[in-house]
Amino acid sequence: MDVEEPSGTDNIKASSEGSGKFGRQLRDQFLLDPDCIYLNHGSYGALARPVAEAANALRLQAERQPSRFMMDELPDLIRDSADVLAKYLGARGRDIVFVDNATTAVNAVLRSLAFLPGDEVVTTSFCYNAVRKTLEFVTERANARLVTADMPFPLISPADTVEAIASAMTRRTRLLVVDHVTSETGLVLPINDIVRLARSRNIPVLVDGAHAPGMLPVKLEQLDATWYAGNCHKWLGAPRACGFLWTYPDFQPRVRPTTISHYISNGYTAAFDWPGTKDFSPWLSVPAAIDYRASLGEAEIYAYCRRLAARAARLLSDTWQSDLGSPRGMMSFIATVALPSPVRATPEAALKIRQILRNQHNLETFIKAIDGRLWVRVSAYVYNDLSEFERLAELAPKVAAEL
Repeated sequence: MDVEEPSGTDNIKASSEGSGKFGRQLRDQFLLDPDCIYLNHGSYGALARPVAEAANALRLQAERQPSRFMMDELPDLIRDSADVLAKYLGARGRDIVFVDNATTAVNAVLRSLAFLPGDEVVTTSFCYNAVRKTLEFVTERANARLVTADMPFPLISPADTVEAIASAMTRRTRLLVVDHVTSETGLVLPINDIVRLARSRNIPVLVDGAHAPGMLPVKLEQLDATWYAGNCHKWLGAPRACGFLWTYPDFQPRVRPTTISHYISNGYTAAFDWPGTKDFSPWLSVPAAIDYRASLGEAEIYAYCRRLAARAARLLSDTWQSDLGSPRGMMSFIATVALPSPVRATPEAALKIRQILRNQHNLETFIKAIDGRLWVRVSAYVYNDLSEFERLAELAPKVAAEL
């Protein structure tokens, strides 16, 4: 299976080839252990020093006069940060609210909606487990039905996802919940086609975009979904506990946070902006994260990371003589490759290999058992280079063989 080499990246070299401003030479700008090979940026992100310093400064600002900060300064700071994020995402600040993570945003939407017995909610077999658990909770309580559009893996083409979702929809479908980028496999789904399909049938769409901001050029108003839940603490580079929810204006009166607090009746943004006393510095650090990316070059980040992920996928696949999980056009900063293993592919085996790589070899990656096979999901970010994936290619089969 071929891997797409993104256009416009011929002049972006992996630093392991001796040029470019990215790769291991950028590592000292991040708080990561310098001796760790970190190929799992997609799970929790990794904080750059300038962003960490901005977050710490905000905490100190709050501590100088907590009452004044919380009561007088914070409301405007939150809305200012939302405006900056909205500009980056092609939206308006008044349509975006901050939450701690994308799961919280998904919960806010699903717990705000009222389903009736017999209603159907459609998702896919790629659905993130925490989102699936929430879907099971809300549909079971309403005596509604959760319908799963089964996706083959590896996929053959993007059209497979659209066809599977279309086949799962009926006249009783009241909501579609779909990933922009699938968490376990890193597949970039054809989200514009999927949203267009649902809208043509008057079905609201909740997009789980946990991985997309900072990895894909998200344009929320052009996408025309009903809700979009995302994270800022993964690829965008904000501190952890920073996610957001974008809501189409007509649906904002129907959505409230899962934490009911003082301003629940004061409208969409007011209800979310004050969840109670907490550390707000992750939310307020979003402008610093976007500024840091701008200092590296937004287009250059996209080009370098896409090209590195494609090269890493090819390297692992060729070395292991194994399959890729991503067809052409469905890979961005994450690649998934089958790991040959003599042991039975179970969640326990996947976890054991991952722990040995972490604890004995100081190498962090993500391994998952899917449909009876082990799959390695690797992340390519600005501080990675190809030599790190070469080390993974060497070690992972050896560790698997020793189980």
